[in-house]
Amino acid sequence: MKIRPVAAGDRPAVLQLARRLAEQGTPPGRDRQQVQAADEKSIGAAMDSPSPLAQLLVAEADGQVLGFVHVKTVLDYYTQQQIGHVSHLVVAAHAEGRGLGRALLDAAQSWALGRGYCMMQLFVLPENSGARSLYEGTGYRAEWIKYVRALPSPGQ
Repeated sequence: MKIRPVAAGDRPAVLQLARRLAEQGTPPGRDRQQVQAADEKSIGAAMDSPSPLAQLLVAEADGQVLGFVHVKTVLDYYTQQQIGHVSHLVVAAHAEGRGLGRALLDAAQSWALGRGYCMMQLFVLPENSGARSLYEGTGYRAEWIKYVRALPSPGQ
């Protein structure tokens, strides 16, 4: 297995894998198709318009894309310093349990370290116990719990 930057020919496999994000669950009150469309748009944009402030890496074995990580630069709210943000991390269902998620996280961290960043962040659904176990096992810790509330449409 090797981890490398995404290539143009990886697009179909990466977008197919991206569907797993919404399949793993969506935030309460969010439409699954809308979440999937947003993920595909974000990942497609990362492939179409590469940025020096982001990297899309794929895990490949035997010529098959088995997972990917999309890491980008964001500003830390408190320090206003640039840090790494894992925007998307996906491993194919049939490839789970082989260390790909950890390897992709390590590659994202290496990218951030190479840019001089001192911190990484990511978001995960509370119900996604597998992902949370991976993240906590690699040194991540919860910092915030996000609350949202839908508001009535104007005029109601």
